[in-house]
Amino acid sequence: MKELNQLKLGNKKYIIFDMDGTLINSIGVWNRTDQKLIEEYGGISMNLDDIQSERDTFLHSNQDSDIYLAYSKYLIEKYNFSMQSAEELLKIRRAKSGEVLEKEMDFKPDVVKLVLRLKELGFTLILATMTTQVQLDIYSKKNKRMLEQMNILEVFDLIIRKEDVKNKKPDPEIYNKIMQYYNAIPKECLIFEDSYTGVLASHKAGIECVNIYDKYADLDRDKINQLADYKIMEYKEFIDFVNTLYPAKQKMHNGKDMKNEK
Repeated sequence: MKELNQLKLGNKKYIIFDMDGTLINSIGVWNRTDQKLIEEYGGISMNLDDIQSERDTFLHSNQDSDIYLAYSKYLIEKYNFSMQSAEELLKIRRAKSGEVLEKEMDFKPDVVKLVLRLKELGFTLILATMTTQVQLDIYSKKNKRMLEQMNILEVFDLIIRKEDVKNKKPDPEIYNKIMQYYNAIPKECLIFEDSYTGVLASHKAGIECVNIYDKYADLDRDKINQLADYKIMEYKEFIDFVNTLYPAKQKMHNGKDMKNEK
C-alpha cells in the first residue's frame, strides 16, 4: 500500500464513488433490518455482528443475477421462515428498511465536502453502486437530511446502478462499463471503496483505489489492506490532501488554471 502523498491526483480525470458504506452510512441499516426479519419470521435472536458476517459470506460466494432475491431465499431456508416466497420476503425487507433509509440515512462525515470540492475542481464524478433505483430515489427525493447537503442526481455526472449491470462486485463489470462510457483508461480513474468486494473489483479493473474505513468491513481488513492502493480513516484526510495540491482559489481541472497541480 502506498502513502496518500504518492497519489498523482493531477493525472486523474474520473473520480468514482461506491455508495453503501462509502458515500453513505448504510450497512448498519441492513443489519438491523435482517435482525428484525430473522426474529419475526424465524423466531431466532441474533447479534448484529453475526448477521453482518453471515451476509458478507453469502454475498461473496454467490453470483446470482438478483443477489438480494437469492439472499431472501437463503434466509427463508436457513431460518425456516414462516413464508415460502423469496419475492414476498424481498418486498418486506425493502419496506422495513425504507423508513429508516428515508429518515435516518446520512452521508459519511465530510464526504459531501470532498465531493463538492472535487466537483469544483472540474473532475468528472461517477457513482458506481449496486444500490437499486428504488433506494436511490429515497436518497435523492425523500431523505431531507441528505437533500439539504447534496442532491446526488445533480452532483454526479454519471450514476451506474444495480439495474445497469449483470454482474455484481467483485466482478469489475461496473468499472469497465464506466471506462467504456468515457473512453477512459484505468490510470485516468480513481475509486473510493469501503468493502473488500469493492476493492477487489477495482483491482481487477486495474484502477487505483482509496479505501475509506468502515467498521462493518473489519472482518476483511487484512484482505482490504493487501489490495487497496491507499487508505484513509476519514474523508478529512483526503480533503487536506486535495487542498495541499490545489489551494481553494484555483479553478477548473484542465491543466492550465491549476498552477500548483502535481
